[in-house]
Amino acid sequence: FGEFDVADWNRNLYWAWLYALQPLLEEFGEGYPTFMQTEAWQDKELQAVLASWTELRHDTILYAKQSYTPALKMAPPEPEPVVGYVEPVPEFYARMLALTSMTREGLAQLNALSDEEKSRLENLESILSRLIDISKDELENKELDEADYRFIKNFGEEVESIVAGVEAEGKETTIVADVHTDTNPPRQVLEEGVGYVDLILVAYKLPDGRILIGAGPVFSYYEFKHPMDDRLTNEKWREMLEQGDVPERPDWIASFYAK
Repeated sequence: FGEFDVADWNRNLYWAWLYALQPLLEEFGEGYPTFMQTEAWQDKELQAVLASWTELRHDTILYAKQSYTPALKMAPPEPEPVVGYVEPVPEFYARMLALTSMTREGLAQLNALSDEEKSRLENLESILSRLIDISKDELENKELDEADYRFIKNFGEEVESIVAGVEAEGKETTIVADVHTDTNPPRQVLEEGVGYVDLILVAYKLPDGRILIGAGPVFSYYEFKHPMDDRLTNEKWREMLEQGDVPERPDWIASFYAK
């Protein structure tokens, strides 16, 4: 892999996905927020990459469904925008933008993209482009404007609109995939699992000197051996999670994770 150039990494969507994750594994030096320069944050990013890799390895089935129109409702008065924060990793967002464009263009060439699906991917590209701009402003210690804070506040709704109408199964983060089989006794497989979403808290500094506590969701990640004759399905894995019958998470997450 060390000999791969940019063209190699972008020869298909699988490799491009892995390429997009690489910036998260780099050390964040001077100019980045203090919390991103810690070993704990590096471990958190490693967890995010491994969880995303697990999602990639998992056999994904896309279910077709009729177009979805959200129910109409009266808009309440616009509240004051929350002083939110974007994890400033512009290179990651840029590679995700390239991956999304690659997906849209490839499907379009195959005539496998409806107008609605094309619009959703274009909306995702717009979101990623905005994340790049905001990240750069944060790293340059520039004051974000009201429109930026409104974008951050509504980020969840914007992403939800992209996947509106997708079956619930397609939006679950709790998935499992076996990635290696050892046929020697005791005949086991290596399972990679993503569990429930955790909440992370970080302290970040605004250009005006205020220090705030930000909260947001992060993946949880599991790696464990399991009997080969009982390969886990998503349904079985979710039952284990509901019952609390899951293996211990990796020791190295202790740098940022507390029960």
